[in-house]
Amino acid sequence: MTLAVFQKEIEQLSKKKIKLKINDNRSTMLSVKWEPGCTKVSMHRIFLEAPKNIMDALSCHIRKENSAVSPTVKAYIENKLKSLDYSSTLDKAKLVSDGNVYDLREIYEYLNDYYFGGVLDLSITWYGKSYIKNRSRFTFGLYFQPLKLIKIHKMLDSLEIPLYFIEYVIYHEMLHHVCPSYYDESGRNHVHTPEFKKREKTFKDFKKAQEWLKINSHHFFID
Repeated sequence: MTLAVFQKEIEQLSKKKIKLKINDNRSTMLSVKWEPGCTKVSMHRIFLEAPKNIMDALSCHIRKENSAVSPTVKAYIENKLKSLDYSSTLDKAKLVSDGNVYDLREIYEYLNDYYFGGVLDLSITWYGKSYIKNRSRFTFGLYFQPLKLIKIHKMLDSLEIPLYFIEYVIYHEMLHHVCPSYYDESGRNHVHTPEFKKREKTFKDFKKAQEWLKINSHHFFID
């Protein structure tokens, strides 16, 4: 659908004059500002191919009938995100995988070959600081789907962290690519799906890693 046709359809459905901006933003997929005489709408290009039920839900939101974005729109955004690939925009020269103790790339390549037949093509880097004071919300690793990027916290780059545990953390993040999260029609976000949990338990040191974390969690999470 062209931008002109899309804007005309949204205006007809919402019965509002709209100033529309289509973006390629990776963080804010939809933004609506209600101003006198004009409603400013900024949305990701994925909405240009939205089906009628999503167009109707968007129009309700623009009309202020729904103050919050509907679960169907959230589900549409989440599912469309999986098809976006921004990995070519990633400056790999800025990624740091070689730590003081562990080489993330080396571990990733081993796990990729052992568990995934070497078919995954993801990037990996350290992030954060080696020590942080506020650790009530400490996160071992993160996975950014559009960038196909795994980030592992620098606090794990330590002789006190066993190799099998950091392997488990990286494997966990790799699974987020293989078994992606999704929103259902009620708006509930399923991050760790049944398939994810099933495959996570196939990690050869799964129980060992869980037990180590249980014993040593006080070193990472401080209220």
